[in-house]
Amino acid sequence: MGLSIQNTSAATTSPPPRAPAARPNSLAFRSATMAFVTVPASVASTFSCHSTFISARPRTLVVRQQAPPSLIRMDANGKPSQAETEEPQTEVIIDENIAGFCSINPRTGKRAELSVREKERVFLDAAQAYFRGDSTLSNEEFDTLKEELTWQGSDVVTLSRDEFMFLDAAKSYEEGNPTMPNEEFDKLKKKLIDAGSIVAIQRGPRCSIRRQITFSDVIPDRKRTFVLYVPAGLLVALLWLSFSFEFTPLHNIDPVLSLIIGSPAIFLLAKLLTSAVVPDPQIMVGDCPSCGRRTHVFFGDVLTNKGFQEYADVKCDKCKAKLKVEKDTNRMILISEG
Repeated sequence: MGLSIQNTSAATTSPPPRAPAARPNSLAFRSATMAFVTVPASVASTFSCHSTFISARPRTLVVRQQAPPSLIRMDANGKPSQAETEEPQTEVIIDENIAGFCSINPRTGKRAELSVREKERVFLDAAQAYFRGDSTLSNEEFDTLKEELTWQGSDVVTLSRDEFMFLDAAKSYEEGNPTMPNEEFDKLKKKLIDAGSIVAIQRGPRCSIRRQITFSDVIPDRKRTFVLYVPAGLLVALLWLSFSFEFTPLHNIDPVLSLIIGSPAIFLLAKLLTSAVVPDPQIMVGDCPSCGRRTHVFFGDVLTNKGFQEYADVKCDKCKAKLKVEKDTNRMILISEG
């Protein structure tokens, strides 16, 4: 302790020097000397800590209180700084790191903000648990996370109930605990693919161990299917303009306004004419399971010529691989390499 022992024969004894204050541990010092008071109190009540993340309202107003004068704060060089005054000083800080969701590092104990993908995983787990009858987040925490993902431009917050059911079934199947029969899962997946859902469509080839095939997903190409109706639409629009020009009540009406007025009739006649030439057309598009090239397949008849109905046997334009496109299952299966 650095005490000096004096000779007992001396007339006076000088008091031992005071031991220097030990440097406090940084983590213990911060936890013992720093007091965080969240303002307002309604926001502070929503702050909660879990084993994996912490949630709070964004842009929290924090009042940080300085250490009492009995403790000594160490500066950057490891030397004691000037003693604090008896009146504790306060400084108002806008601490953005306190807001949002974060994870706790088990080694250092420090907080690290979750990435967007990690927040989406927490959101999906909470939604799936809700549909199962459980609850991993409170209503306030779920709303906070949903609002934060919305501001960060995530599409996960707009998922429908069927999409959550599909994700839950896919995750349970990967974990070895399927919660949905294969037929029901395929039916739900087809429904989501036809609707253009982002969770059911997977780009690129992959393998199925159960069926022992290499395949990729195909989806309806709505743009190319719409183009099939354009020729009949233009023809009907020209006929409508000619009719409106000859018809006395519509003679003085602007042509653009005339097209707007006749748009329902133009659309109906264009659909009827196209259906007479190409009944029930559908164009499917997907990536070749062999080389990844985008491949389009037309399903339907052209006048009296029979086309592909339930499935199509085609060849890839690039690698010449033989492919089988199934319309019902939305799959492009690799038959043989080119």
